Amino acid sequence: MAEKGRCGLLVLHSSPLIRKAILDLFRGDPGVTVLGGSPHPTALGSLPGRRPDVALVEYEQWQGVRGNLAHWSGTRVILYSRDNTPRSVVDCIRGGAAGFVHESCPPESIVKGLHDVLSGRSFWHLGADEPERAPVAPRADAGGQWKLSGREEEILDLLLRRRSNEEIAQELCLTQQTVKNYASRVFHKVGVSGRKELFRMLRPCG
Repeated sequence: MAEKGRCGLLVLHSSPLIRKAILDLFRGDPGVTVLGGSPHPTALGSLPGRRPDVALVEYEQWQGVRGNLAHWSGTRVILYSRDNTPRSVVDCIRGGAAGFVHESCPPESIVKGLHDVLSGRSFWHLGADEPERAPVAPRADAGGQWKLSGREEEILDLLLRRRSNEEIAQELCLTQQTVKNYASRVFHKVGVSGRKELFRMLRPCG
């Protein structure tokens, strides 16, 4: 049972080493009670204590969590992923996650990010500022509702990093008008009206 005034943390990850490493970051934290870790959502019933206030969940298990949202009611979910493509990040935003952590995130940033989420804010660590980019073929999400070309994913990646059109144009060696055209298509495909709505999706609801 979590102590009064302390928030309960659960880690859901298939790797026991990653579970232990993350949980160890918060042992002794005066604001957090470590409730435990689980390799899969079906094993959660064996954990003692109350429902967690925040859960750090392996991205690959996100669908399982979303399929049982009633069980997670009141829990703020941070997705931990080795995949930081814009499509994955937007999937997390659309699904109502409170945060996204790429596996390259340093431990101290994970600690700060979790406390940000506990304070009602969101936390998004997308990985290295300048990740190596491989050519990406057009893809559709699981529902087939949208797909982005490789260039559009690059644009969305930089938009999520709050780069201006001018900065994106310089980085990708494009004209600003070309960037505006790409950004307009990206907003349409993602289902937002523009930057303001995209960034609003990054903030917690309620």
